[in-house]
Amino acid sequence: MLRNRQIGTLGVLASGVAIGLAIGGALACGFMLGRRTTEVSGAPALGGLRLQAMASHGSDSFAIATGPVDDEVEGLYTLDFLTGDLQCFIINPRTLAVGGWFKTNVAKDLPPEGSKKPHYLLATGRFVAPAGAGNQRPAGCICYVVDANSGNVGAYSFPWNRSAQNQGATQATEMRSLGKWKSRSVNLRD
Repeated sequence: MLRNRQIGTLGVLASGVAIGLAIGGALACGFMLGRRTTEVSGAPALGGLRLQAMASHGSDSFAIATGPVDDEVEGLYTLDFLTGDLQCFIINPRTLAVGGWFKTNVAKDLPPEGSKKPHYLLATGRFVAPAGAGNQRPAGCICYVVDANSGNVGAYSFPWNRSAQNQGATQATEMRSLGKWKSRSVNLRD
């Protein structure tokens, strides 16, 4: 009886190994066929693909956007319509703590029109600064703020020190205005 039980256990074990090998073989064949199909069709391999996505969203009194600060980190830009405070928060990928905080107030460049409630749009765009001396250079994107009431636009950035980020130091400076201009050439009635 014990011998029959051992033979049954060995049979179940052998069946499990055979099924596992069959599944592993099927996966290996599928991988090889899929790889050959990609090479034949000329489609690029996706192994080294690094996605860089920028996003923005807004509500009645607040807007957010993301944008690259350098090759390793991105910033979260927030704009409070009530106060005019534009801020950028950066998470250090090595420490997983806040590695940067940059702030300005857009109301000085984009003052609200009369008694209208401020309404802004927020977007970021990639910016590649020319190589210069030292570790500090402009962040890898520009933050654009549009006053939806007047059509006025402001562009903002901040200095970024990659070496400080690599050392785990928190950076905090005032964002600076890169310029402002008018995107609407007609005045609208209230």
